[in-house]
Amino acid sequence: MLRPMLKALVPLLITLPAASAQAPVARQPPQAVAERVVELVNRARSQGRRCGQESFPSTAPLAMAGPLQAAAEAHATDMAAREKFAHRGSDGSEPRDRVRRAGYAARLTGENIAFAPETAEEVVAGWLASPGHCANIMDGRFRHTGVGVATGLRNGQLYWVQTFGAPGAGG
Repeated sequence: MLRPMLKALVPLLITLPAASAQAPVARQPPQAVAERVVELVNRARSQGRRCGQESFPSTAPLAMAGPLQAAAEAHATDMAAREKFAHRGSDGSEPRDRVRRAGYAARLTGENIAFAPETAEEVVAGWLASPGHCANIMDGRFRHTGVGVATGLRNGQLYWVQTFGAPGAGG
């Protein structure tokens, strides 16, 4: 009886998408989560899209940059520790300040934040549904990105940050 059931399950398991593709963040290493967000964002950038009233053509993929990653992780951790959801950091910093402090010489910066999505797919879908966040994702001037996720200590909710950068002269 068990053998026929196994034979029936094998084709089903082979056709299912990889479990890690939509696994909750808590079950994945932070680097894998960041890479998945960037993969989904780059998939969106590869196609033209409308963000609110603004239309964007397809554009080049973003590359992960260590300083932007550090800035995103630091802000996600700060928001989670304070359980406060805002672009302004606890030290009064704005996204451009955190990016500069992390060592990225930018001529242009951007930041998307989110609170509570449990998977990379959920957070990117939410950002793409929001005109301002979508515009950051689709802005062809941005060349680099970093992603941070942290868990609130008391509320257990996830705080997400994606930073965007366009390098300045010589960058």
